[in-house]
Amino acid sequence: MTSTNAVPTVTYAWHAHVTVPGEGRAFAHGTVTVPLDYCWDRVTREVAAWLGSQGATGQLADIHLILAPDAGKAV
Repeated sequence: MTSTNAVPTVTYAWHAHVTVPGEGRAFAHGTVTVPLDYCWDRVTREVAAWLGSQGATGQLADIHLILAPDAGKAV
């Protein structure tokens, strides 16, 4: 018998206005899939951390999330 213990997830589309060093202001967007129990603020912080790892800076208030349960699925 095999147990998968899969954690339920949810996908959000996001977009943000950020500052890119040497380039100025830019519009960034993407999707993020996180565990279902992540609160809205934690998802926003996850996106902010990823943007920071890419060299972009911005404010948490500049990141907008949209619940997108079908994002990334073949239609």
